[in-house]
Amino acid sequence: MKSKLLDTIFFSEKRKNLLLFLEDGPKSSEAIKEAFDFPWKSMIPQIKQLLKTGLVVKEGDMYRLSGMGPVVVANMKQLLGTLELYEGNLDYWKKHELTSLTPVLKERIHELSGCEIMPIKNESLLLQKEVLNSILASERVLLLFSAFYSELPFLHSELLERGIKTSIVISENAFKDMQEALLAEGNSPELKNSLFGALFKGYRKEAGKLLDRDNRDIFVYEGDRVPAAVLLTDDLLSLVLYGKNGVLTNQYLLSREPGALKWGEELFMYYINNSKRICDYEVILN
Repeated sequence: MKSKLLDTIFFSEKRKNLLLFLEDGPKSSEAIKEAFDFPWKSMIPQIKQLLKTGLVVKEGDMYRLSGMGPVVVANMKQLLGTLELYEGNLDYWKKHELTSLTPVLKERIHELSGCEIMPIKNESLLLQKEVLNSILASERVLLLFSAFYSELPFLHSELLERGIKTSIVISENAFKDMQEALLAEGNSPELKNSLFGALFKGYRKEAGKLLDRDNRDIFVYEGDRVPAAVLLTDDLLSLVLYGKNGVLTNQYLLSREPGALKWGEELFMYYINNSKRICDYEVILN
């Protein structure tokens, strides 16, 4: 069914922008003239059309949103933000899955507007210079991952030594992979290269600390459809989504916008609230 209201709003840049202009309060005709680079004569028909819909009310020389106006404008901004986000990085969004996002956060994905699509160098999100610098400069770090990051145990130890409050959610599959990588003492390989042997022992030691059942800040998520990684610091959100068919791509989303940080924290909290502390999680390895 065709909507005359949609035509009214979106078929005129002037009407759309005027509605957005009135969102933060009533404006005089003089203020509207100054804000828009159009002759007043060309604005009068657009204002009359908005008055006719009831979205705008005129009181003396003042114009304001009325009735459903604020609701319509809020939803209009959401749609415009979503379209801007999608069109700005069309190739990225076509190739990545959103199934790991909650329905509410998918509806609010426009809050990621202004994010950058960054290449992952050195095959790891945690080793990106901007990301690592933000991690080490933060007072709090929230991290969720379902892909295997071999450097995570070392980073975890560094954060503990720096006194940075850290919460980590590990997907069940990634948790099993890390446990298997530790190997039982009796099954340790015989390594002839001393440097490689030292690195291997160092990794096992730090991974053991990370997966220690007394660690109250490590959680295991048993569900599926998890993002590859969600990283939130004091001033940065990094998000790694899986590509189509579960393929891990070499791109991640980066944003420092307050709205995006809030969005990212809500995503992390959804997963941590549906996870078990490692001390309450039992797994049987084959």
